[in-house]
Order: sequence, then structure tokens, then C-alpha cells
Amino acid sequence: MTNKHRLILPLLFCLFYFSSTAQIIEFEEVDSIPSINNTNSSLQILKLRKGYVLGDGITLESGDRKINFSQSLQTSFTANSFNKNLSEVNSTFNINRARLSIVGNPFDKKISLVARLNFSSNLQSITTGNRTFNTTLQEAYIEYRPNRKHIFNIGLRADYIDSRETRMEGENLGFINRSALSNAFDAIFDYGIRYKGTYKLGGKHLLKPYLSITTGDSRSSLQKNFGGYKYGVRIDYLPFDRFSRGGEFYMDDLERENKPKLVVGFVYSYNDGTSSASGTNGGRFQYGDLNQNILLPKYSKVGADYLFKFNGFYTMGSYFATQSRVPSNIKGEFRLNGQFIPYLSTQTEEQTNNVVKNRLNLGGAFNIQAGYLFKSDLSFGLRYTNLKANEYSADFSQYNNHYTFILSKYLNKNNLKIQTEIGYEELEDSQKTTTQRGNQFAQVMITVQL
Repeated sequence: MTNKHRLILPLLFCLFYFSSTAQIIEFEEVDSIPSINNTNSSLQILKLRKGYVLGDGITLESGDRKINFSQSLQTSFTANSFNKNLSEVNSTFNINRARLSIVGNPFDKKISLVARLNFSSNLQSITTGNRTFNTTLQEAYIEYRPNRKHIFNIGLRADYIDSRETRMEGENLGFINRSALSNAFDAIFDYGIRYKGTYKLGGKHLLKPYLSITTGDSRSSLQKNFGGYKYGVRIDYLPFDRFSRGGEFYMDDLERENKPKLVVGFVYSYNDGTSSASGTNGGRFQYGDLNQNILLPKYSKVGADYLFKFNGFYTMGSYFATQSRVPSNIKGEFRLNGQFIPYLSTQTEEQTNNVVKNRLNLGGAFNIQAGYLFKSDLSFGLRYTNLKANEYSADFSQYNNHYTFILSKYLNKNNLKIQTEIGYEELEDSQKTTTQRGNQFAQVMITVQL
């Protein structure tokens, strides 16, 4: 390993240290600027909020109707090595997220329109063939709020029935990436219809149920529904009332809760015909009987998670497990171009069952993490994730133990922050060699939300 490569990991921490101790950027207050002043028009004003700060975006107002445009950008640098002695260090620059979000209620206060685009190029389908896969559009849905207790929405959005990490926007994470549990089992985006409610149980106790019926195909479903429907439910219980300022939906305790806050959730979903490993890439795998009628395996997921915050400290954890049931009369499979390939007549039902399950993420995982935010807005966090695949499963747990440490400097809460992270992804015992035990990495990311 050259001296240049040996300096990469220490330099990442030097960069973080000097960035975190630098003077916080001061933003000049901007007065409201009228762009149109026509008394005969219903359009009244286009303005930046007085005292604009990062994260406010730009809002168009007409009476009590509003449309907000906001942008976010996350750039990162990563260095990693698969060798024990840190030889052959690899490095990459990434645009993790480059998003434009549009949220508004131009027609009625009870009806909201939401759309979000992500222009980052590292999100793409791993398949080929004649199937389309939209990588830019992340969310596009209409939401109806008849009152404060009930909300309905229909369209493409991040789902309620994944781990608690996916309830948090990528810009609001306490780590640079979501955990390996999320990568293994969370579909995140999907098209469907959903309901969420809030019920008071007495005192400060709250119950928040979430229901969804989706395609189970993620963004591939914008072309067609390749399989059956996915049915899901989440039940969240908050024994100490709501978190301050939406603290339920980001990791570090930026509001420094002066009273303990806790949410505990239970999740279950059932896909009556899945065509991808975990619901993220629908249409990837399709099977049929001798008459070429499409047959797909059933896929279910169960999980529990929590989030606790108090006085700058937070901890969060999740456990999820999946299983599948394969139809008994599968006799072949379809290629992506639609061609049907029959299996050999000598192939047994057990062998077919194993072929199908070897393409699904089946098994369990748990993730535990915690962090503390100092009054200087400097925070640190630790995370441990363990993955365990079933005997017949897709290979999602080759790295089965994940250890991560992070330092973050919040310059303007989640709107402007610098994060430096080091971690180790340990190979399964059967995969280890004398020179390779896992992946060692370090990375720096800057987040800006306008």
C-alpha cells in the first residue's frame, strides 16, 4: 500500500474536524419580494419567507393555498479496503441524493399534492430486457385529510410497512446510509392506497395505525402490476405523547427532548405474488405452469421496532423476519423478454422450490443503534446490524455483521450538516480467507437542504 493510500482514512477525520469547528455560516435575512401585484388576479404574491433559513424552500401563495418547492443535495467521498492490511484501497465520489420536492394544496386545505424527483444516477435497475424501471420519480401521490385524525393517500410513496429507518428521509438520517437490515428487507417505494390515523387512548397515550394495499413491485409497477397485491399493517404506540417538532421522523435528538419520548411499532405485510427478492424490483422473476399461466411465490414479513429520545440521547432498534411459500405446480420460468423456459422433466418439486427461494431474501435481521447530541451540535453514534439468511435464500447476508461509528456536526439541524463515518462489514465465517475478513470503510458526506 502506498503512502498516499495510507493517508486517506486519517485525512477523512481531519476534514471532519476542521469542518465541524469552523464558524457557522450566517444567512442574511431576506425581505418578502413581490413578483406580481395585480389586484384583479387571484395570484397575490411569490415570496421567500422573511428571515429565510435553510430548509424553507420557495413557497407560492394565493390566499390560504400554497405550493412549496424545496431542494436537497448530499455529496460524499468513500474509501474502503477488503484486505486486512488496508492494501488496495478503493475510493469513490458519490451524489447520494439530489432531490426536488413539490408539496402543495392548490385546491383545498384538505387535499395535498406531493411529488419528488431524485436526479442521482446511482439508483438503477439491475435487470435488462423490455421492462422499464423509473429511477428518477420517487414519490407522486395525492393525500386527503378529512380531519386531524385520519389521512388517506393514493400514489407512489415511501411505504409505512418497512423498518422505522424508512419512515425517515435520507437527509434526516443520523448515519450516512440506512442499515444493512433496511437494504435487505425494505422495499421503501411502492404504488398503492394507504391510511394512517391518530387515536388518543387517554392521558398522553397515542395509537397510530397504518394500513396499505400496494402492488409489491416498487417503481416497476408504473409499467404494470407484475404479481399479486401486497397488504400491510403497522401499529405504533406512543406512551408519552408526540415527539417535539416531528422528532419521530429523524434520528438524532436535535430538539433535546426535556421529557422521555418513545414509539414502539409492530409491522406485518403479505404479498400474494412477489416477483423480486424483497419487493424492490418487480417483474424480475416470473414463473409458470405447463400452460404458461403465471405463478408466483407468496412472501410475508413481520417486524418490530422502537425509537427513544431524551435530553440529547436517542436509541433505535428493529427486528424483521421474512418467509415464503412456493406454488407446487411451477414448471418453468419467464425471461425478461417474455420467453418461457420450461424446467427439465427430471427436476423435482423440491428442487424447483429451492430455485425459487434462492431468489428471495428470506431470513431475519436486527439492528440496534444509539447516539448523543452535545449542546455544541456535535453528535456521535454507534450502530450494530446482524443478518442471518435461511438455508435457501438469496445471498443478502454474505456480510453478516456490520459495525459503524459516526461523528456529525449540525450547522443548521438536518438542513446543513457534515458527517464522517467509519465502519466494518464482516464476512460470514465460510467466506473469510487469510487476507480478507470483511470490508473496512470510511466516508464523509455533506447535506444541504434549501
